[in-house]
Amino acid sequence: MQDNLGEFSVNDFPLEDRNKDFYFYKYCKPDGEWIEKDEPICEIRIGEYNEYIFKSGTLIARKAGILEWTVEKDCKLEENMVLYKLHDKGVYEKENSIDKNEYKHFFTLNEHNYSIDSWLVSDGSFVKKGDEIYIYMDSKFNRLIHKAEKDGYIHIIDPRKIFSIKKNELLYYIRNKDDQRVIEKYQNIPKIIVDDFTQSKSIIWDFVSSKNSKAYGVITKSDDGLVDLIFTFNYLQNGDKIVFYFNPKQIRPRQNDKISFLFESGEVIEFRLISNPVIIQKKNDDIVLEYKSSITKSELELFANKEFKKWKINLVNENCEILGGENGGIIDYESKSNLITVIKKFGADYISTVLSNISDYQPIETRDSNLRTDKKDDICFVYLMHDTANGYYKIGISNKPYYRERTLQSEKPAIELIASKKFPVRKIAESFEKSLHNVYDDKRLRGEWFELDENDVKNIIESLK
Repeated sequence: MQDNLGEFSVNDFPLEDRNKDFYFYKYCKPDGEWIEKDEPICEIRIGEYNEYIFKSGTLIARKAGILEWTVEKDCKLEENMVLYKLHDKGVYEKENSIDKNEYKHFFTLNEHNYSIDSWLVSDGSFVKKGDEIYIYMDSKFNRLIHKAEKDGYIHIIDPRKIFSIKKNELLYYIRNKDDQRVIEKYQNIPKIIVDDFTQSKSIIWDFVSSKNSKAYGVITKSDDGLVDLIFTFNYLQNGDKIVFYFNPKQIRPRQNDKISFLFESGEVIEFRLISNPVIIQKKNDDIVLEYKSSITKSELELFANKEFKKWKINLVNENCEILGGENGGIIDYESKSNLITVIKKFGADYISTVLSNISDYQPIETRDSNLRTDKKDDICFVYLMHDTANGYYKIGISNKPYYRERTLQSEKPAIELIASKKFPVRKIAESFEKSLHNVYDDKRLRGEWFELDENDVKNIIESLK
């Protein structure tokens, strides 16, 4: 046995092996996890590899505690080297605890041949302690259900995962806020191209919101699932462009057809095709129809700051309309809530990328048939809504706050409109909304959702009188 907890000693191994070299092989539990007394802590390699085979020994915990990793795989061990530490709860900085802002769920069952049958929640959704998260099966095909350990936003490492699970595999996080998942999962990787002759710059994208090889734009599905609408924002020929891609096997838009985007706040952006789309071949050998249109500063800001609701393709030549936007075309943002997040983040990332890379940037202020609202006047409301299911509050803007309340209730029945204030023009309402967002920015969960206390709510209600 070891004289000092966590220290390596050759005396813990059989006499015939003590003249050999010892190497660290692996820990039996993740860093920061709780270890019970008499559980295995780590494995030691004794001597050299014989192809892929080697002799090993296992160290057992003589007390319970939070495991701290201290060495790396294949590290040659010396006498009294510290192999691990065991801490009391609340001491180790990397302790994995439901009381922290971030909790990691590792699959810890010992039996082999476990597999995930299905996920019961969407990536990024808010879960409460005890909610059913996923169904898994054992080697006898018994179906078992795993439940959430705490309240928070879930970050599923791989929503596609429906096969075997390895012991200690990290399956998901639950966090108090969703920001980290959005940053990690929805990366937009720009490609800056400099013209050797004019030194002018163009901005396109290697990836948009996914590492998928087809992710050259945001991919959305029609309501019937038969048509993909893919769009991206590029900086081309010294101007901002929205670029549409269509699968010619699904749809062939033509000159004078229209593409419209509806936002939850009531605005509609319409793009009319002034020419036929052109056939191009993408880097992954996809053959697509491409159409480019200028896009204004205010339109880009809508994509970046407001919640997308629906899109519509009006095939004027065929007297046909196609509606879509309820689902994304990639599993990472298949749900409507994740699609909204992806569109807002991509819009914001495009704007910041252009501002950072184009020194003489001059955004387009107006174009023909660009923006309209559903109301003839421009009366607008700033509102405060409450989700009684999780206690969070939404500070938003809408032409029709009561209609907005009903649309949210269709997704979350616990939504209630607390207060709203009418403004004569949208610009004033937007300025007031932005001010409230800035005041409570440190309490922002994501987008327009905030974790407010009683005094915050009272102050906002007073300001909305």
